[in-house]
Amino acid sequence: MSHLLPFILPVSVFFFLLSGPHSIEGALAWTTPFWTVLLADWLSPEVTTQQQQSVKNGFYDGILYGLAVLQMVNVGLMLDYISRLEWTSSGAAIVGLANLVAVRFLVGTSSGTSGIVVAHELIHRPQWPMQQLGRLLLCSVCYEHFVITHKRGHHLNIGMPQDIAMPHLGESFHDYWKRIYTGNLRYAWRSEQDRLGLPQNPWGSLKSLHNRVLHGLLAELILVVSITVFFGWIAAFMFLYQAFAAVRILEAVNYFQHWGLEDGRYGHSYGWVNNSWLTSYALIGLSNHIGHHQNEKKHFYEIAYSDQGPKMPYGYFIMNLWVKLNNDSYQKMAMRELQHYRCSQRS
Repeated sequence: MSHLLPFILPVSVFFFLLSGPHSIEGALAWTTPFWTVLLADWLSPEVTTQQQQSVKNGFYDGILYGLAVLQMVNVGLMLDYISRLEWTSSGAAIVGLANLVAVRFLVGTSSGTSGIVVAHELIHRPQWPMQQLGRLLLCSVCYEHFVITHKRGHHLNIGMPQDIAMPHLGESFHDYWKRIYTGNLRYAWRSEQDRLGLPQNPWGSLKSLHNRVLHGLLAELILVVSITVFFGWIAAFMFLYQAFAAVRILEAVNYFQHWGLEDGRYGHSYGWVNNSWLTSYALIGLSNHIGHHQNEKKHFYEIAYSDQGPKMPYGYFIMNLWVKLNNDSYQKMAMRELQHYRCSQRS
């Protein structure tokens, strides 16, 4: 049953969208599952060993497919939800704004902690249909080029200067976010042009039409235009806003998974260790990140736990808020832990 924890947030979002629009009080009440998960992650017991699996692989693949379908359905329900909000009076407008805030918070969080996490698992699978499903999920957050940046850049060059996703020692999340959000797109474009043997000028050759980043951008543009035509500009804006929120969650995770490890100054490790039981299951094994880098072909339920790295004090849900809301405090903790890890490597 622990492996069903990833459904908590997207299922809650599904029923929120299906039963709305809501009153201001009702919209606030529907945020309760998120705060419950946050509290549970803070109080979560530790797990330090790979869990024994007693069911067939189809069960775990079914989890991925179920979460992927929920992501698509929730995005569709969100657009319909927003199109039904009323703006005919000042009172209706206040209620509408409250609903938009709740939609951004709930759908953006679900897209970041469920949609992108599932996409990350799928793009590492060898099967073509699974990879395409992962790309489709990334289109739902307008970040399809992450496939190229992550697999060619981060995994092949982890810890080296070429790894754009590696946060530097002392780099704040604000600075990291400014560097990475557009930097990932530029990196992916250059990588594709190099693969095709073309100059960086997008119109240098008709062969540029085979650039996969261009395919993703066109798909996302068509999606946004279609949303605007069928659901209105507010729905299109909220679609882009939830995508932005989801990607910030993803990049915050990348930030605290690797902060300060770029040059081996504080010990060689693929990433930070996280022992939160809830994080491990609710994010389908994402916290076993060191094992993922040791063998990216392993499925999420096969990745072995490793303690060869500095240790995070909390689960990913808490860490995500910490690096965004009080980065100075986070960096002080991280420096202490890095120094402790370096000392333990020497002893």
